[in-house]
Amino acid sequence: MSSRHFRIRALALSVLLLPLAAQAAPAPRQSASQPPLTRRQVLDRANDLMIAFSSEIILQQGQGSAALASYNRLFQRTKDPAVAERAVEIALSANVRLAEQMLERWQEAEPQPSAGQKRMRWIVAAAKGDIATVRVGLPEILAQTDRQRMRNVFLRMAQLALEHPEAADSQTTRLVHQAAARFPGLAEAAIADAIYSAHARRTADANAALRRLSSLDSDIRPLTGTTLRLITRRQPEVLEYFFRHTDSRHLSPMWQNLQVEYLIAAKRDEEAYRLLQNMLAKTPDADLYIQAGILSVRRKEPVATTINYFDKAYLYGTQQQKSRAALLAAMRLIESEKIADARNWLDRANDPEAQFDKHILEARIAEAGKDWAAAEDALLRAESIISAGRSNAIFDAEDLLVAHLRIAREQPPAEALNSLRSLHRRYSDNSAPPAMLALILEQRAILYADRLQQPEKAVADLKQAQELVPKNPDILNSLGYTMLSLPNPDLSQARRYIEQALQRRPNSPEIQDSMGWVLFKQGQPQAALPYLQRAHAKLSEADDVAAHLGEVLWTLGRKNEAMAVWQAAQRKGGDKPVLQETLKRLNVSLPPSGGKAGSGGNGGH
Repeated sequence: MSSRHFRIRALALSVLLLPLAAQAAPAPRQSASQPPLTRRQVLDRANDLMIAFSSEIILQQGQGSAALASYNRLFQRTKDPAVAERAVEIALSANVRLAEQMLERWQEAEPQPSAGQKRMRWIVAAAKGDIATVRVGLPEILAQTDRQRMRNVFLRMAQLALEHPEAADSQTTRLVHQAAARFPGLAEAAIADAIYSAHARRTADANAALRRLSSLDSDIRPLTGTTLRLITRRQPEVLEYFFRHTDSRHLSPMWQNLQVEYLIAAKRDEEAYRLLQNMLAKTPDADLYIQAGILSVRRKEPVATTINYFDKAYLYGTQQQKSRAALLAAMRLIESEKIADARNWLDRANDPEAQFDKHILEARIAEAGKDWAAAEDALLRAESIISAGRSNAIFDAEDLLVAHLRIAREQPPAEALNSLRSLHRRYSDNSAPPAMLALILEQRAILYADRLQQPEKAVADLKQAQELVPKNPDILNSLGYTMLSLPNPDLSQARRYIEQALQRRPNSPEIQDSMGWVLFKQGQPQAALPYLQRAHAKLSEADDVAAHLGEVLWTLGRKNEAMAVWQAAQRKGGDKPVLQETLKRLNVSLPPSGGKAGSGGNGGH
């Protein structure tokens, strides 16, 4: 831990313990109506102070549950609002439900809520994404003058807008902007102002907030980085305006690096390349060399050129920068199937924060050698540290899950099924987000439908996935399409699912294919044809789409066109089950490429 971070934590600790310390210290003078504290009372309050201090220490050691339990016991004995407030904060870092339970205990002890209890209720509402409650209490909350508490308020507002963009309506944006103006030296205020102004398309205000932020947070902390990535994604013109009106020579190296990142994200690779070369010519910088390596991959330069940039980043970098360069170099080498070189680079990634990413890449290397057990072991090690704080990470929890699913797909069906069942159980036990659980169910459904020929179980999994994420077009489409494979399908319900998917993603060729196929199953080949033709135009290499289009054309009497579609699929290596099953069912045999077709009882050319 850096000394800078330690000072910040120590300051926060002193603010939190100040009320208890005031209680523990004997008053210099007692009024006639107020009896002096007994020795026992003084000792009890001093003991309370030590309990709070010890709780903060074990919290810093990562024992959040123990710290919360200690604060909860302290509150039960003292009923001190300062203790309750801190307990809610600690509970909220774990999950919202724990914080709500602590608030309930606080309300029992303090039926008439104090300003502190109201404030913490508002903070918990913000963490829940309860936008209506946040808006009602916002004027009172933003009227506070305590700098430390406003820091927390601005952070909560920033987090709310990151997760719920609809929270940044014009009235809320105006209030946040006005409050931020009262705290010009608070980086958190500038962050919140920049996010809300960007959401509300108040470009000038967002630009002014970014200018303040660049002077207050020259090192770009994780929240600042998240803010800037959000603005890059949602309102890129804000950063474009900022950099166009700012002399980057006067910015810190981290902000100069951000300018390169922004140009790369905006797909302005040549501008980014020129800027990088100019900056590196003046100052060798590890982060800039890392960006040059990333840009080199984008520019499809030779592997040696890319690795040379990462070599220089490793030469000039801190331990964290060295590890990031090593990870990126290993990724590039894995993609180029230079596995031995990738292992050598991966061995150099020694920073503690790099270990999650390192385990993901170890699994990739094991996959390349088809060592599924080693790959799974590496992913389990990554899973064990996913909750650890990691800044500047390459992979995230979703990448970890996708890696698990990729390995399961490569296993024999029975082993794959066991892996997916175990994965679903483990993620369910760990209260994973609904989208992740749905992804596991979706992959298990594919296994049931395609490899185990059990469409009923596939549909059951997809229905469960659809309940978890009701509006996901991929799951809606998979559910509707898979229902068509059931012995007695409900065609109307299958069509409704597919129509919902198509409404959300009208240009998807996969969903267009499903729509055409369900219409055909309902006896409407003419209505099905345009959907299948559009799907085939984009997915001409897909055997199932070719099979569907060909069968509809065949049914409509356009047999020459059907044969042409099927033969084109065959020339592309079309030997997948859907195409072959279609040809067998229609009693059609395709000749070798360039030959004439033959057919059985259904007639041919």
